Amino acid sequence: MISEMQLVFLILVITTICFLVPRFRADLVAISALLALLLTGLITVPEAFAGFSNSVVIMIAALFIVGEGVFQSGLAQKAGNLLVKTTGNSEWKLTIFMLILVAVLSGFMSNTGTVAILLPVVVSLCRQMQLHPGKLLIPLAFASSMGGALTLIGTAPNLIASQSLHDYGYGSLSFFSFTPIGLVILGVGILYLWFVGRKMLDKPADTKENTSSFNASDLVEQYGVSNFIFAVEVPAGNQNIGKTIRDLKWPSVYQVTVLEAMKPGSGSLFRLSGRNQSNRITVGPSYEIEEGDRLIIYVEEENLQLFLAETGVHALPLPEGESYQLEESHLAEVILTPQSRLLNQTIRQVNFREKYGVTLLAMKHQFQDAKKIHANEKLLYGDSILVHGKWKDINLLSAEKNDTVVLKSAAEDTDLGNQTQQSLIAGIILVGMLLFMVFEWLPAVVSIVIAAVLMILTGCVRQTDQAYSSINWQTVVLIACMLPMATALENTGGVTFISEGLIGSLGAIGPLAVMIGLYAISSLFSQFISNTATAVLLFPVAILTAEQMGISPIPMVMAVAFSASMAFATPVATPPNAMVMAAGKYTFLDFVKVGVPLQILIMIVSVLLIPLFFPF
Repeated sequence: MISEMQLVFLILVITTICFLVPRFRADLVAISALLALLLTGLITVPEAFAGFSNSVVIMIAALFIVGEGVFQSGLAQKAGNLLVKTTGNSEWKLTIFMLILVAVLSGFMSNTGTVAILLPVVVSLCRQMQLHPGKLLIPLAFASSMGGALTLIGTAPNLIASQSLHDYGYGSLSFFSFTPIGLVILGVGILYLWFVGRKMLDKPADTKENTSSFNASDLVEQYGVSNFIFAVEVPAGNQNIGKTIRDLKWPSVYQVTVLEAMKPGSGSLFRLSGRNQSNRITVGPSYEIEEGDRLIIYVEEENLQLFLAETGVHALPLPEGESYQLEESHLAEVILTPQSRLLNQTIRQVNFREKYGVTLLAMKHQFQDAKKIHANEKLLYGDSILVHGKWKDINLLSAEKNDTVVLKSAAEDTDLGNQTQQSLIAGIILVGMLLFMVFEWLPAVVSIVIAAVLMILTGCVRQTDQAYSSINWQTVVLIACMLPMATALENTGGVTFISEGLIGSLGAIGPLAVMIGLYAISSLFSQFISNTATAVLLFPVAILTAEQMGISPIPMVMAVAFSASMAFATPVATPPNAMVMAAGKYTFLDFVKVGVPLQILIMIVSVLLIPLFFPF
């Protein structure tokens, strides 16, 4: 008959396999594992739900709100603007300053959010400097992971490491416990990425994309949209005059989307207008048709004739060599984040026009050519999308950092005076939180929760609902549900079994060999499953192994924490890796050839330095 320990390992193996299957969400897998442990009697009800009251879970949720305040206030964007001003036209300055900036920001807030802020900035700078963005985006993602290892709050494994040591009676780690080793790792990583990594990623620049400013014509050509853009005129006495677009139901009846309107004599339909001109009106559902309106419509040619015949509007002739163009400031290229709530939903389900005020024109699935979007088309990981809308709606869309990243647009910034004031307030709150944590004036969880509340009360996070939506609940639920797995392993002797196996195979060589073994196991796991789940499972093993060997558990815990955070070898290892894959047009092999040597190099550095700072 199967023993309790064997049953726990069976559930753990099934859970790990499910983590590896892309169609299963990590949080749903963790909840299912929790229920399996509970229903088989391996853990009690209090043990099953103890994770939701764990201080680490509370801290991580609150840190997402703090990060949202930093982003919404414009503080993080000012850092991006600093990158633009500092780099000039130097690839060296751009690369080095970018790596340092993303690492420093990731040391104090979500590395996913940091990459979401800097990604469009780096793409724009690459376009200006005639560099392929793929040369810099993997370094951007890798630097965000290395930066997360600089401080206690930089990444979830660091927080869990501190809490695990506290729970076992060894005291908590300080705010800067990780910093000395983290700085050396960051320095080594930057040198590797500059001298080796970027050369492996060197690709010819796309001359169509690399202009000094946003070029909507090229974007329209890349997505093949021009074949579906036509112009029509509403004649006097037409049956549609006085009706709104919503009333006419042209999208559902004729598959026609009205994008822009021009009043008689207001300008040319053929040249691409600059963003400061206002001769074109972006058409929404409430727009009312008037006599003489010239409308830019988006429709397949086979549906155009039926539309013209039944509505009575006239097609406008297209001069030879000309093409209908859209207003530059109305266009943007968008990618979906790896944890976007829009993934695996159809265009009809998302309803972009109602939700965001923008129209989806075309999309590119990963490694496929662009195509016109249809209502039943599913949004998938790696998709990039061409959208059309008012620049203020595009700016609002760009603020949805959890779901989308606006890579290219000519949209203007708004409310800059208020943003300057808000960014100052957010900066004061952030610095105050860090001071309280560094000097331990209050427990870390209290300091972070106070900072999160202040971000809401001061308007840095504009609405309480936005504070809740900023929390990555997948991460929160994942941690809360995986902590009982560690409890079950301890209760049934699984942790002891793994620990004795490590000591039996490597203990004779010495504690350094055991630490290397733990580092290697954690590093392997974190390439394919969440680094948070890896850390939760292996910290108890690290502590018990150290206790059985009669040495300090801190170096073992630090090894697991660093290795869990340094996941470079696959695009699914971290959300930043997944995010840059689509924008940089990478293949799986690009991550392997650049990430594996860096993984090995940082492992060597870590196992040499950890015993120096944290002796056995």
